[in-house]
Amino acid sequence: MFRFWYRFIPDTMSLIQRGQAELAYQRILPQIPAFMGAVFEDICMQYLWRLNIEGKTPFPFLDAGRWWGNNPQKRKECEIDIIADNKEDMIFAECKWTNEAAGPDVLDILVERSDIFKCGRKRSGRKYYYMFAKTGFTAELQSRAAQMGNVSLIRFAELNQCQ
Repeated sequence: MFRFWYRFIPDTMSLIQRGQAELAYQRILPQIPAFMGAVFEDICMQYLWRLNIEGKTPFPFLDAGRWWGNNPQKRKECEIDIIADNKEDMIFAECKWTNEAAGPDVLDILVERSDIFKCGRKRSGRKYYYMFAKTGFTAELQSRAAQMGNVSLIRFAELNQCQ
């Protein structure tokens, strides 16, 4: 709520005070998808921490956060929405706040970016992938995730079901 307030209300305060709430709404509305992308990433991070506390992650991780840096294979900058690790194993997560179902290309990019990291001191650690999506996942992505066995697919509607 505070993030929304400080992002949108000061710029539209004069409209709101003059009874032009509809005009303020029309100015804010196009910016909501981009705004919600960052909020969704925070929600997904909180969800992973809650799973970790409840012992429902593949391993108990010690730290988690966002990563951005250089991909030496592609020679360009890239980002990973969430990385969590315990010095041996790693979780890589992608958070998609779009109206389209996430497809296998999103997983392919995440796996490619995870190749930047070598797991464990002896490089014997395991990698796990979490995909979060507002709308859901294509059948092709669901099939690929099942084949890989180390991919968790979580829809926005499921985020509050962690008990």
